[in-house]
Amino acid sequence: MEKVSGTTVELVLAELKRIRRELQRLEDLLMEESSELSEEEIEELIKEARDESVEWVKLEELPKPED
Repeated sequence: MEKVSGTTVELVLAELKRIRRELQRLEDLLMEESSELSEEEIEELIKEARDESVEWVKLEELPKPED
């Protein structure tokens, strides 16, 4: 197994933090757009929510993406 310097680890961690911030920003942009649903879209969502054949899964229960 190859050794990794502390500086390399710090650089990777800093880049991961930057990527997380960017992902959060993009997610916030998407959420802003999705808040403007049409009446037809709202009716379709309500219909799907009441449909017992649809299996709903909480976001927290989904597998996390692998790094």
